[in-house]
Amino acid sequence: MTAAVQWTPPVPLPPPAPVRPIAVLPAVTAPRPAGPVDSAALERAVVARFQHHPLARLLMRRTRQEAMADRIARAIVKEANYLDVAPSLLTGVLLTENAPLDVDARSSQGALGLMQVMDFHAGEYDCDSNDLLQVEANICHGARVFGEYLKRTGDVRRALLRYNGCVSGSVTPRCGRYPTKVLRTARLVRRQLLQYPPYRLALDSAAN
Repeated sequence: MTAAVQWTPPVPLPPPAPVRPIAVLPAVTAPRPAGPVDSAALERAVVARFQHHPLARLLMRRTRQEAMADRIARAIVKEANYLDVAPSLLTGVLLTENAPLDVDARSSQGALGLMQVMDFHAGEYDCDSNDLLQVEANICHGARVFGEYLKRTGDVRRALLRYNGCVSGSVTPRCGRYPTKVLRTARLVRRQLLQYPPYRLALDSAAN
């Protein structure tokens, strides 16, 4: 008797698991800067923290007299605070008028001292002295003259033109270039103030 062979049907295999697509992660982008750096605010911070010392260090490169550089810087910062303008702007005027920092300078037109103030301005403002060849008095008078023009015109460039006597353009040849020259010098002064070593060190320490 032939034995019956039992047939076992094949067991079906489970279907393969679906292949999930690889997730694509979004690209990581560096954060954008909040906005342009306000260099005027940085200058105010430097002067508020270190007072006139950064400017004195800068002026030392011109006069080589530490005491004189300190007096000039101190007077400029004082008048800038009084007028609520940047010390770099007043320094730009001073260096344009008298780059060698010659306190005894006299122009052919009769302008005197560091900021080349006309003698008829002496005593017009509440300065400590009317002697325009005295450092602090000259800077005080020059700053107040500029401040008066700025108040009248409401515009820095027009105030600078008036300070230079360039109203009609006939007093000094090419005097219309004066505001550009002053503002260019002021920008250089500000840039150097922001490189004051103790300020840079404070920034680096804060970053770390």
